[in-house]
Amino acid sequence: MSDISDYADQLQADVISDMAESFFGDRKELDNALEAFAAMVEEFLPVIENLFRAAATLRLLLLDEATADAFCAELGLESCRIPPSEGAPILVHQSLPFALTGKGRYVHCVEAAYRGLFDALRDYIHGRCYNDPKRPGRKRMTMHYKRLEEIADIINEKIHKANNDRSVSSVLREMKNMNPEQMEREDLLGDVCYRRGEGFDSDMCFMPIDFDGYHFPEVVELPPLNEVEPALKRFCKRVYAERPDDVRKAVDTFRGR
Repeated sequence: MSDISDYADQLQADVISDMAESFFGDRKELDNALEAFAAMVEEFLPVIENLFRAAATLRLLLLDEATADAFCAELGLESCRIPPSEGAPILVHQSLPFALTGKGRYVHCVEAAYRGLFDALRDYIHGRCYNDPKRPGRKRMTMHYKRLEEIADIINEKIHKANNDRSVSSVLREMKNMNPEQMEREDLLGDVCYRRGEGFDSDMCFMPIDFDGYHFPEVVELPPLNEVEPALKRFCKRVYAERPDDVRKAVDTFRGR
């Protein structure tokens, strides 16, 4: 009988040990996931900066907000399709296709700025493939909005489970339920400090990722240049005819002069 009792005690101890190891292992995994997510956000910041710079570049050539709105209307886009520049510096383009006239140079500049914003929006939303410098032949994807959003959802789901399904109080109750003698002694003594465990749960719960709190820009992709090129050229020629001096100044700034 003693051997059976010893075996039962050892089995109980092993089960409790496994429960504790699993519990703290899950929490360590969440700590690592939250730390990794913070690093991903840092990696994403240059992508946001490039988006702002690309937007600033196109807005420079469109002269002002009213002209930018007219540009979007001409191309059949909503005015919100050009993101705000947030005070970012422009992307200078010193090399452009040759044009005989100022009007032609302006068209080339706006086309280049449009392509730059198109690429920046694509990289921001979907990312861009590149060759892994550490592993030749392997492709990697730059950090992008959709990936961050998906990862935040996955981590938050794990946090919800840890805070509710595997809370501190629930694990303590499971451990106590495996020791009826201890439970009986605590009931007689009136010791119910682990019965609810709200204090432990609130102190040790994980805070979910507030993805909206990052205030990442909400953007919409642009159509490819070839789909809007006729309207773009028509618009640029009209703006150049109406405001040649303003256009020349913007083009000089765009080309770093």
